[in-house]
Amino acid sequence: MNRVRCEKEAGERGKDSNMSEKKQDGLRAAQIALLYIGCLMGAGFASGKEMWQFFGVFGGKGFLGILLATVIFVGFGYLSVSNARMLGTSDLSKMVSPVEHRGIENFVGTVMCLFLLMAYFSMLAAGGALLETQFGLPHAAGSLIYMLMAVLTAIRGFQSVSSRISKVTPVLVGGTLIIGLYMIVRDHSLIAEHAGQTYVADASPLASNWMTAAIAFVAYNLTAAIPMLGNCSISARGEKTARNGAVLGGAALGVCCLILYLATLSAPEAAAAADLPMIRFCNDISPVLRTVYAMFLLIAIFATCTSCFYGFTTKLPDRNYRLFVIWAVALAGYGLSLFGFSNLVAVVYPIGGYFSLIFLISMIVNFALLKKGKRRLPDTAPLRQTSQAQADAEGAQEGTDENKRTGGK
Repeated sequence: MNRVRCEKEAGERGKDSNMSEKKQDGLRAAQIALLYIGCLMGAGFASGKEMWQFFGVFGGKGFLGILLATVIFVGFGYLSVSNARMLGTSDLSKMVSPVEHRGIENFVGTVMCLFLLMAYFSMLAAGGALLETQFGLPHAAGSLIYMLMAVLTAIRGFQSVSSRISKVTPVLVGGTLIIGLYMIVRDHSLIAEHAGQTYVADASPLASNWMTAAIAFVAYNLTAAIPMLGNCSISARGEKTARNGAVLGGAALGVCCLILYLATLSAPEAAAAADLPMIRFCNDISPVLRTVYAMFLLIAIFATCTSCFYGFTTKLPDRNYRLFVIWAVALAGYGLSLFGFSNLVAVVYPIGGYFSLIFLISMIVNFALLKKGKRRLPDTAPLRQTSQAQADAEGAQEGTDENKRTGGK
């Protein structure tokens, strides 16, 4: 009787632990990759504007920039999930800062939040511009719609944000790649011709060569990804799953960059003049295709706008005034979004990129100290308890199976 009761209890422990595992560690590598892509592939990215501003203006040398950007996307995606996993937290400042000092961590968190807000109001500007050109809606009204969608999603927490972004990202990536590849095949001779030229007159004075442009581009964009990757790492099925997802997402971002970069080289003058180059290219092919791609961009803007604003909200303390601060900042960003999307890409993005580079270097130092055991780890009980529960469940299940095979002898 005692043996039967023990077997039953072991089976129940295994069942309860497995149920807990499903609830707590549900993200797979593919889901993490989609979230990584979704939080970065905003209007500037998917429209081709960033690809032109940071790579296309350098002609064929922009390809070297794409390769460098891909390596950094993969490397820092790996670093982000590793730091979060080793520290047992998705706190933005702790993932970045290599020292345990409240003042430094608060400074890092504050500056990183400012960068996230820069990306947020850039996406509001892009959303307003797109809705105005595509549907005739006033720019201010379009930006207001995006502000409301971003805030109402972000305040519901990570599960709401991740669920919505992971659902829309496959459509966004698939549609972008199909249309981009079509343009490359159709205009391959023009692309080859234009790749031999440079258009540095259109380059931002703050990113005047392919190497600095690539670094500024990735550094700025990664600011939006770090909070999302931290949450993904904590919510992943395991450490290996988190790292594989980050690497897969980084590589996929590199492929998207390459395709959109080549597409902008099919018509350099149009890419330089248009706020949303891919919309312009699609319109030259077919008005229907223009509408289809506009829908993809609307999705892209929502994903990035929401993830950036969510990243900002994670640094706000859980106080009574938290909701008031969220809405006040959201409205302030809405006002700044009326500055115009092209101006923001050329000026704000490079500045944000160079400042972000300092924090990315801090992340490298943090990773190295954690790996070498030279930094004292904080209490990571939640992750350890999850791992221990999984181990106990596996041991209990093995004992049950062994008893069944031997007939309880």
